[in-house]
Amino acid sequence: MDIQFNKMNPAHGIISITLHESDYKAIVEQQLKHYAQKVRLKGFRVGAVPLALVKKMHGQAILAEELRKIAYKALQDYVTEEAIPIFIEPLLVAVPMQLDLLQQDSFTFSYEVGLLAIDNVALGPPISVTEFEIESVEDALVDELIEGLQWVHGQALPLKESDVHALLQGSLTDSIYQQQIKVRIAVERVPSPLRAALIGCHVGDKVTITQAMLADHSPAFLGLTFREWAAFCKQEAVWSALFTIEKIAHVTPAELNIAFFNLLLGEGVADSQDAFRSAIVQVILKDKRMEAHYAFYESLREELFKYNQIALPEAFIKKWISVNNPNATAEEIAYYYTVEEANLKFEFILGSIVRNNNLAVTQSDVIEEAKRIYTDYAAHNLKNRELEESDIQGGLLSFLQKDSGKHYAQLHEKLSKNRAIAFIKQHIAVISQKVTAAQFDARLKI
Repeated sequence: MDIQFNKMNPAHGIISITLHESDYKAIVEQQLKHYAQKVRLKGFRVGAVPLALVKKMHGQAILAEELRKIAYKALQDYVTEEAIPIFIEPLLVAVPMQLDLLQQDSFTFSYEVGLLAIDNVALGPPISVTEFEIESVEDALVDELIEGLQWVHGQALPLKESDVHALLQGSLTDSIYQQQIKVRIAVERVPSPLRAALIGCHVGDKVTITQAMLADHSPAFLGLTFREWAAFCKQEAVWSALFTIEKIAHVTPAELNIAFFNLLLGEGVADSQDAFRSAIVQVILKDKRMEAHYAFYESLREELFKYNQIALPEAFIKKWISVNNPNATAEEIAYYYTVEEANLKFEFILGSIVRNNNLAVTQSDVIEEAKRIYTDYAAHNLKNRELEESDIQGGLLSFLQKDSGKHYAQLHEKLSKNRAIAFIKQHIAVISQKVTAAQFDARLKI
């Protein structure tokens, strides 16, 4: 096996892997024997088809498949052994469809790779980020969410045509058709002089919506978090927006009773309105604290970008997007790249910090984190049952192997990110600020 690494620039390279007969012959023969045990062919019992016939019929397809597997495994091993700092899945650029599988005994696979190219990430006291701690929730936010939930779970009578008492559900799209959110609009909550456009409408109709028309719709009533609504409103050229009607109904809001509490929280969690409100407070606190967590990430990202210039391999990334989305147009690829550019730069920085400071996540780290997650899940969902170690191991293996190892990769990425963030926080100025939920929302002007 021969491997060559051609680094075309600091952020982009090609790794070529040449496989010789000795690298794949034994593996292919073993796979042929395995396949022969299962192949069905008229005139032969299962498992009794001669190996020579199996090879004649399926040998080239099996060879091509095994070559791909061997080459990709060699690529992964090479990247690990040589500590090559790649990001994003390598892109196969030399496909063996053009190779002569009958005449050749050596095959070359080439992979384009994106490289993490930051030797030293600039940190230090000049970088200052505020970290918000949400301490409490105002009654008004609790009232808004409960009202929204009453409408969602109320009794709905479908209508063919909207009137002043109708609740409309549909998609709200900005004026340049790039951002779209699902919302619900109560016609009677629209100021009287502005509601005429929403009366007499049918499913499929499109109505122009101004910000003034939704002044009496809280984010919770619209069916959004404050963060989602603020993110939509802050985009350029949002208003006037286009509302496409998908459902029309008269809705009688659900009553605040035990059945409603059980529906939302589970049997017996809340037995009174006070207990229900307390539970809703905890729901809001959890959501707002998660929002504060992401707000810290966004602020940190912005500050890091001020002190670190990141050059992405734009052409390679767009090519990667194109290969993985073959039906996407050039305009769609360019738009997707623009949307994800900041996230990719942030990943560059975090990956470089992990690499430069020996913070790499090991397999045992991932397994321990998965064990913690599964044990916590079991404690909350498998009540009145003691967990045996075999139960934990069985659930753990199932979790990590699900979706072709997707959960393993996600956990690895999460742990790497957390380690990088923890390292950064130790080397910059972090200002802690305690606020209420409404005070936190006030940062995001609508």
